Amino acid sequence: MSSASDLNHEHALTIDRLTRRFGGITAVDSVSMVVRPGEVVAMVGPNGAGKSTVLQLISALLAPDSGSVHLGTDQLTGRTPEEIAALGVARAFQTSRVFPVLSVWDSVRVAGIPALIGGGRFGHRIPAFLELAAVLFGTRRHRARVAELDRRTAEVLELFGERLLPRRDDTAQSLSYANRRRLELARALVADPYVLLLDEPTAGMNPTETEELVRLLQVLHHRRPELAILVVEHKMNVVRALADRAVVMDHGSVIAEGPPQEVLQNELVIEAYLGRKALHSEAAREAIAAMDDGVAAGEAGGHTQVRGALQQ
Repeated sequence: MSSASDLNHEHALTIDRLTRRFGGITAVDSVSMVVRPGEVVAMVGPNGAGKSTVLQLISALLAPDSGSVHLGTDQLTGRTPEEIAALGVARAFQTSRVFPVLSVWDSVRVAGIPALIGGGRFGHRIPAFLELAAVLFGTRRHRARVAELDRRTAEVLELFGERLLPRRDDTAQSLSYANRRRLELARALVADPYVLLLDEPTAGMNPTETEELVRLLQVLHHRRPELAILVVEHKMNVVRALADRAVVMDHGSVIAEGPPQEVLQNELVIEAYLGRKALHSEAAREAIAAMDDGVAAGEAGGHTQVRGALQQ
């Protein structure tokens, strides 16, 4: 639950009684949580639990029916997506979204444009005519900002090593699926956010690619210990490796919250994923705790493992 102290924390992401309905279906039902600077919080739960909808509401791609979202004392609810991005909330989507004909370099660099033109935490938005004049005449301030953006872009691409840096001049459409996912993450990082929203970042990746992305996020967490990360993830090995805290959703509501290993043994969580029969199966509990590349919310590996346990 949120509190006054959370709202006063400069860069805490505070979600307070957020609700969203689609017709007669309540997709998000009075959800509250706080993601503090330096925390990695994983949202988990069965398919259709409302996890991705929460991210849509935070980033203003959907408007809530009630409730609010704050970044520190700045209210995000009611703002546009670009205003929220300028305040310091960056997002990578569940399906890769790239600019097909832009180079890898430009595709990543574009996220730093607010630092050049202002807005949000970058001060007042520069009027269009002044922006044009700064570009045409190469003012000292503009040159310094461009140099800083180029430095940050290079630094982020280096974080991805051989996956992106040697391809900096290639078009985004020429990248593999996994590298497009990496590109989208790199673009979010160049924005230098306070809060990073990740929607199933390892979806569609094989075990080797998944492990590589986990290591990268661990390195990122080490380099930017103040960065808050809210990640929707189904792979339990990823959740255990990254998350300080897991928030479990079911039918639009938060049903459990706490350390990942503890939450995965919660009776409400087991029932939400597997039904009441699993509550009385020690083998099922052990199978849930051990799930790695199998996904707790529907991928064949995880469910096959647990079904076998329930049949024992």
